[in-house]
Amino acid sequence: MGREDATMSDMRERVKAVIFFLVVGSVAGYFVYKEITRVGEPGIINIGQQAPDFSIKDQEGRLVKLSDYRGKVVFLNVWGTWCQPCIAEMPEMETLYQAFRDRKFQMMAVSIDNDWEDVNKFYQEHNLTLPAFLDPGHQIANLYKVYKYPETFLIDANGHVVKHTWQEHWADPRTIRIVENLVRQAESKQQTSLE
Repeated sequence: MGREDATMSDMRERVKAVIFFLVVGSVAGYFVYKEITRVGEPGIINIGQQAPDFSIKDQEGRLVKLSDYRGKVVFLNVWGTWCQPCIAEMPEMETLYQAFRDRKFQMMAVSIDNDWEDVNKFYQEHNLTLPAFLDPGHQIANLYKVYKYPETFLIDANGHVVKHTWQEHWADPRTIRIVENLVRQAESKQQTSLE
């Protein structure tokens, strides 16, 4: 009788172990399957993807949502005042901003610095006027999976990411043509909806 109890107890332990490994294996298999069948590159905002919406306050404390700019081309740049490539890129961003600011175009330079004082000083030193936003907690940087600076997302008038790049020459005529074409598309959609 004692031997049968030991065998039954041993059998229960084996069944528990088998069930445990089946459950763990099934859960792991599910996540592997989900990752394998996912479209796009894991961990990155992909071209063609709907840009994740977010809210951020401007320097005056007004809450701004990305979706508020639907119908415009949005230039979303994540940067920092301490970042050498960002420092090199900002004057060309200013050139781009000046070229398109009165059109269906919205620039959002989102700094990951901790306070406005650093950003304002940087803007003064570099004669910048493009719209600045502050993301000290890196919520937007994390939402967009930014891991090196500067990173820029060009978002079309429908809210889809059409270009994702790191440090770019924004005053280059080829790059300006890309932005010009996107802005024209946004303006022609507005024109069509008015007719």
